[in-house]
Amino acid sequence: MSFRSRIIPWPFKALAAGLLLCSCALDEGEAADCPECDNVTELLVGDKCVAIEEVAKCGPDGHSHGDACHCFSGQDPTEINGTMYCLQQGCAGADAGQDSEEDVDMQACEHLGDSAEAATAVETFEEFDQAHVDLDLLAEIALPADHEGFVHFPGMETTEYAVFVSTTGAVDAFLDADGESLDAQNMGSNTDCPDDFKEVWHVSVTNNTGSPLPQVIRFKAGSVASVKVVILKAS
Repeated sequence: MSFRSRIIPWPFKALAAGLLLCSCALDEGEAADCPECDNVTELLVGDKCVAIEEVAKCGPDGHSHGDACHCFSGQDPTEINGTMYCLQQGCAGADAGQDSEEDVDMQACEHLGDSAEAATAVETFEEFDQAHVDLDLLAEIALPADHEGFVHFPGMETTEYAVFVSTTGAVDAFLDADGESLDAQNMGSNTDCPDDFKEVWHVSVTNNTGSPLPQVIRFKAGSVASVKVVILKAS
């Protein structure tokens, strides 16, 4: 049995091409058109109008710091039916201009509403494995009064970690398990909640073992009685 390719007459080809162009134009037009939400019963989230009861307080373009709202694009919060919201300023892109560092800053601020996990720093490097702080949580670390303090966190992979610290000048250094200094930079305060996290350290960790390796934070002697810390993967 033989098969022959069918020759499609040019009018049908032109019609098919026209339909394809129309379809593409419609799709692009739909993507470009931003729906008008009433901002009473619904809010713009991404490129859709979403029922307001499904949008968190201070959303969709911000987050809460206790009772206050921090809006990412700088506008003042809007009160709707007794609740404050940060209204999205454009379609599917209110946060498109934020880079990964700003996203991590926001995540750290969100942990301020958590109950802090208590930890106590040890006084010598050799004991660091007895003082553990986990990732992705708010920890309050009690520091020695007259000695350096040491805690460790798990370096899960080769990447950069952001260490958010509530007090200026408390952190002295970052070390690996052998006591070698890690590459760490003080980036200044958290731009999203600068009063809560006065220092943000970016720490480069190398780990190709497939298992977590301890990364040690050394605190200065007698700096403060305690410090709050959040540690997140930054990249």
